[in-house]
Amino acid sequence: MILFGHPTGNPNSHHAALAHFAAGRLAAFCVPWMPGSATLKALSAFPPMRAEAARLSRRHFAPLAAATKIQGRWGEWRRLFLRSRGRGSEGLSYEANDWLMRTMARVCHRSDVSAVHAYEDCALWQFEAAKGLQKNCIYDMPIGYYPWWQEKQAQLAKQFVTWLPGGGLPSNRWARPDQKRREMELADLVLAPGSFVRDTIREFHPAKKVAMAPYGVDLEFWCPRQPLLLPDSSSPLKFIYAGQSSIRKGIPVLLEAWRLAALKNAHLELVGSWQMAPEKLRSLPLNVSFTGPVSREKLRACYQQADVFLFPSFFEGFGLVILEAMACALPVVATQSSAGPDILDDSCGRIAPAGHLEAWVEMLRWFSNHREKIPAMKQAARAKAETCTWSHYRQCVSAAVASLI
Repeated sequence: MILFGHPTGNPNSHHAALAHFAAGRLAAFCVPWMPGSATLKALSAFPPMRAEAARLSRRHFAPLAAATKIQGRWGEWRRLFLRSRGRGSEGLSYEANDWLMRTMARVCHRSDVSAVHAYEDCALWQFEAAKGLQKNCIYDMPIGYYPWWQEKQAQLAKQFVTWLPGGGLPSNRWARPDQKRREMELADLVLAPGSFVRDTIREFHPAKKVAMAPYGVDLEFWCPRQPLLLPDSSSPLKFIYAGQSSIRKGIPVLLEAWRLAALKNAHLELVGSWQMAPEKLRSLPLNVSFTGPVSREKLRACYQQADVFLFPSFFEGFGLVILEAMACALPVVATQSSAGPDILDDSCGRIAPAGHLEAWVEMLRWFSNHREKIPAMKQAARAKAETCTWSHYRQCVSAAVASLI
C-alpha cells in the first residue's frame, strides 16, 4: 500500500492519488485540507466568501471522496487566513511542506504501508523514515531538477540584470537545495511528466530510475468557443501568454522578439502576475497588453479569443498551460524546456529554442505571414489535446509503481 501526500492538492496530485486508489493501493492521502462539497456549498452561500469558495473549489476532487485522508485543517485554515489578510509569503508554503513531511514520516510506520509517494520540497523526512523501515520511496518531480536550474538561473540573472525585481530573485530566499538533492538520492523511483524533466535528472543522476507520466487536461472545461473562432485577416492576429511574467518564463526574450518582429497587425496579451522590475511593465512594446492574474473562467475566455499561444520558458516541468491552450484550439510555440517537444508537431505548433531571440522573431513573423494555416492548426491543436488525458496519466503512474509494491 502507498502512503501519498501533497501540500495543497492540485490536478496532477489528485490524479496520482486516484491512480493508487483505483488500483486498491492507497493507504492514505495526506493533504492539509481537501474541502468537501458541503463545505464549499456553505461558503458559497455566504456572499463575502464566494470568491474564496470558488478558489478553494480547485482543491475538491469528488473521485477521492471515499479515499482515506489525513488532513491538517487548523494549520491550513491559519495559512489561508493570513493570505486573505495580505500577510502571505512563500514561507507559509514551506510550513505546509513541513507539516506534510512530519505527518507522513509518522504514518509511514504503519504496517500496511510499503511505499511512500511525495513531491519535491516535501519528501525528505518521510523518505528518511521509509528507508529506515526498508520501504520504497517514489519521488514526483513536476518540474525540472533544481541543480540544473541553479546553473541556468545564475546565467539568466547576469544576462537580464535590469529585469530583476527589487531584492533579487524570490526563489533564492526560500529554496532548500540540499534537501532537494537528498530527496533525489533517496528516491527508488522518480516520476517525470516529460522528457525535459527526465533529462535534467539524468544529467546529475544518470543511473536513477525515471518513469514518464505525462499530464492530462480537463477537456470539458478547457474547450474552444463554438463555433470555433478563426482569425480575421482584417483584425489583429491575437497572440497570448499565460503564467508568471518572469525571467524564468522567458518573458524578456519574448518582449524583445516582439519588438524586433514589428508585426503590423497583431497583438500580444500577457496574462498572469508580473514578477520582474516594475519599470519594465511600464515600458511594454507597442501592441502588448498586460492583464494580470485572472480566474480559470476568465483565462479560458482569453484563450477562446486568441489565435496563437506562446510559451518561451527557460525551465519547466510540463507546462499545463500548453495543454489548456491547445484544448481551447490554440496552436502553440513552446521551448524544449517544457513538454512542448513531447506534444507538439508541425500540425499544431512549433518548438523554438529557449532564449534564442532570432528564432522567436522568426516564429512570430511566420504566424503573421501564414494566417491561412492557422484554422487547420487550431483544429489539430484541439485534436492533439484530446489524446492527452488524465486517464492515460493514471495508467502511467500505476504501471510505474507496480514493481515497487
